Amino acid sequence: MTNEYSSLKAAWHIEKISRLRDGLQIVPTHVQLIISDLCNQNCHFCAYRMDGGFSTEQFGEMKEGKLIKNPNRRIPKDKAIEILNDCADVGVKAIQFTGGGEPTVHPDHIDIFKHAKWLGLKTGLVTNGLVMRDFETLANMDWVRISLDAGTSESYENIRESKGFDKVLSNIRTLVGVGTPCVIGIGFVVTRENWEEIGKACEIAKGLGVSYIRLSAMFSEEGSGYYKGITPRIKGALRSVRELETDSFKIVDLFSHRLDDLDQGSPKHEFCGYQNFTTYIGGNLKVYRCCTTSYTLHGEVGDLTNTTFKEWLTSWEKKELYESFDARSCHHCQFHSQNEVINYLVNEPTHVDFV
Repeated sequence: MTNEYSSLKAAWHIEKISRLRDGLQIVPTHVQLIISDLCNQNCHFCAYRMDGGFSTEQFGEMKEGKLIKNPNRRIPKDKAIEILNDCADVGVKAIQFTGGGEPTVHPDHIDIFKHAKWLGLKTGLVTNGLVMRDFETLANMDWVRISLDAGTSESYENIRESKGFDKVLSNIRTLVGVGTPCVIGIGFVVTRENWEEIGKACEIAKGLGVSYIRLSAMFSEEGSGYYKGITPRIKGALRSVRELETDSFKIVDLFSHRLDDLDQGSPKHEFCGYQNFTTYIGGNLKVYRCCTTSYTLHGEVGDLTNTTFKEWLTSWEKKELYESFDARSCHHCQFHSQNEVINYLVNEPTHVDFV
């Protein structure tokens, strides 16, 4: 799984790098499409709902003087189809269905997924795995990652405020059993409540026959301070599970990498190349620079309510917002590594020919 999570991917899109080097706009290679802001769970580390989360500013809705942190807000099917059509027309390569909320809560999610594949777009899905109505459609995606975040049913219920641990495991087993080239993985966000179950979760993942388990850190305004006092033990647990790896099962440690991102805080570079390669469309139909700045005024760069994705992409407003943006204004960035690579490729180094 090293290549799949490599920060060097931008180097494979050298024609886009060349355009950025010339000061031109590019079509994103990857669009994150949030078809539903409603979720059927309530994870306490959710960046969209938790106090101190990065993406709460525009996420909740005020109703009768009360803030609703789990808004019943979805992109209508026709609008989602329009966005996907535009993505295919302008040359976007891949669509990631994620949250926001839970994509499979959308009543038309299967039709939307099928349409993306019909258009020839590469598709990925991040889901909690509770609702899997069409295993064949899901197994025909390029990848599916199921968020588990626990090694026991008890922890699962405490962390996600929802029953269903055994059901999710059963759904994963069924999805794996379809037997397609789809890369199926499990996500595990390390928290103070579940880090002692890292080993158990990895054993479960391996037993289910998935390709990998991805362990990552929680992003909040506490930064790396959230893990104060337990970081060495977490890293020890991550080292100990390496023995479970085989040629067909990998453990992806993004925890240490994300912790470094949290420690770095604001980017040191002015140019944000990552926002050019990846576009985030929220369930509120607003467009954001990335998932870290999603549902914030700082990250907002467009609104598709009364315009199309294609019109927004080619608008002067978008061009000006991207060209005038200073990445150092972000409080944190989980894409430091990607931006270092992009900045290196865009800005020719001294003695470049002395390879």
